[in-house]
Amino acid sequence: MNNRLSPKINILLSTYNGERFIIEQLDSLFNQTYANIKIYIRDDGSTDSTVNLIRTYPDHKKLITLSIGNNIGVIPSFLQLLTDNEGTNELYAFCDQDDVWRPEKISRAVEKVMSCSEPDKILYCSRLEYVDENLRHLGYSPLPRHIGFSNAAVENIATGCTVVFGETIRKFLLKGTPSDMLMHDWWAYLIASTFGDVIYDEFPSIQYRQHDNTVTPWEPGLVKLRNLSAGFIARITMQKHKGLSSLNQAIHFIETYPDTPNDAKAIINTLIELRKNKKLWQRIKYVTHPEVKRTDPIENIFLKPLILFGWH
Repeated sequence: MNNRLSPKINILLSTYNGERFIIEQLDSLFNQTYANIKIYIRDDGSTDSTVNLIRTYPDHKKLITLSIGNNIGVIPSFLQLLTDNEGTNELYAFCDQDDVWRPEKISRAVEKVMSCSEPDKILYCSRLEYVDENLRHLGYSPLPRHIGFSNAAVENIATGCTVVFGETIRKFLLKGTPSDMLMHDWWAYLIASTFGDVIYDEFPSIQYRQHDNTVTPWEPGLVKLRNLSAGFIARITMQKHKGLSSLNQAIHFIETYPDTPNDAKAIINTLIELRKNKKLWQRIKYVTHPEVKRTDPIENIFLKPLILFGWH
């Protein structure tokens, strides 16, 4: 990929019953300051007016390619978009149907990605501004204190609607199995942390709308503490524990990519052994200096007892 070029950006948008906010999202895509973009939309079996709104959007045929499919779910739908839209020396951006992108979102991402020696191996992501249904400010996502595989094994800081990535990341994504992924963006973060690099932009380039169907809701600190406390108590009372879902995902990840570096494999294998190990003192030793870390201090605190009691 030539750093002197302004690469085409393939914006990949999966829609499903998104009639409430799709026009505002499309408006923000067409208002990007970066010109070399193409929007690929796959509708995942909407039963409302989403498809009609896209078809009647002004000049939609110039920059929008629309395909209509059966309802297969969000992860397979995005992976289908990746499969259908391969481009040499191009970049890819995931897009949700209900947010608003700031005009400079893509231009900032391209500048940072293309400044790297191997742009095709880069995953760019950014901070979020949480807003309500009417785009009123609620807060910002926390700045990550840890970026890399030791974080990706237990947390995703690369929210899908913010990411821009290169061809190598795309190819690795398509080798994954949707049922192994908690989310496609988290899997992409694991890939970039393992086989490429991650760029985190502290500028909040997206207004991340909060509503009834939001996948990742905004939680103020006290609310998060209360919810995690309730979840912790519920976990204690469970007769059977299936393990930390993020660790299960990481296990699938290293199984999918046998060439995962040994240091990353070691992080996961250690957690697997601690999950099986009956010796409490070894888990105590680990949680005093854990290899895996989450960004949010509250979530990081609650991660430790899960490992300590072998519930991870």
